[in-house]
Amino acid sequence: MTDVVEGRIAVPGGEVWYRRMGRGGVPLVLVHGGPGFPGDILFEAFEPLAAEREVIWYDQLGVGRSDPIEDPALLTVDRFLDELGTVIAGLDLQRPHVYGHSWGAMLGLQYAAERAPDWTSLVCASGMASIPRFCAEVRELMAKLPGNVLDRVYGRELAGETADPDYQAALGEFMQAHVLRNPQPPASWTEGIARGSLLTFTTMAGHGDHHVSGTLKDWDIFEELHQIRVPTLVLGGEFDESVPSHLADIASRIPNSEHCTQPGATHLPYIEETPMREAHVAIVQDYLARTEAACHA
Repeated sequence: MTDVVEGRIAVPGGEVWYRRMGRGGVPLVLVHGGPGFPGDILFEAFEPLAAEREVIWYDQLGVGRSDPIEDPALLTVDRFLDELGTVIAGLDLQRPHVYGHSWGAMLGLQYAAERAPDWTSLVCASGMASIPRFCAEVRELMAKLPGNVLDRVYGRELAGETADPDYQAALGEFMQAHVLRNPQPPASWTEGIARGSLLTFTTMAGHGDHHVSGTLKDWDIFEELHQIRVPTLVLGGEFDESVPSHLADIASRIPNSEHCTQPGATHLPYIEETPMREAHVAIVQDYLARTEAACHA
């Protein structure tokens, strides 16, 4: 039977919840996306890896089972970076692999670039290195969809017409094309959304991926990526809103990195239907094994 331990650890601003599963091997830390959504959606796909190593999930402060955030002053990138380092140190994780998805990948990239961590590897899954570029790319994807999706979403925001029910319908059409295609995602998806934080999302992101108007709107670390010395896999989907060309440019700036595009995948492959989910985890699993083998060569 696989060992499962849940607990809480003090981080800047409060306490965060974590789950440790499995034992032995090089530990794998999972950093969820958002900002403002917890790690529930990472549970099911990555549990099988606990048969070969310890896997650690945690909910960032303000979401899920962690302490809520009531003071927006805590919602800074630096605090979330401090939190990631505190979780790794507090759980005494030695040279872990770090898998970050989307916003979690942004944290992983910036941490690796600025704080020179002793990690075995970093997996940047559907992350981005420039929010202004990412927003422009998402709007380009919207413009290519049938049904005038860009105008029904972004145009309505600029006109102050987001109360129109068709605004949400158009957002749903974009999500279906580039974020999540699974018509029956696991229960962890709806449970995770229910444990999210609107304060975190609106403060940091604002409207959405096509129009980030919060504190992250100018975030860009492309010029820092060359400082990363952790072996890095930059992974995304063929139909991902984090488009392959953006991810390829990230990888091109990181020494000792690889870029992989998963065929047929969108932004959330680990909660797509079983074959897509298993393929995503298999790519990660293979990279972890190869990185460990290279360390011992």
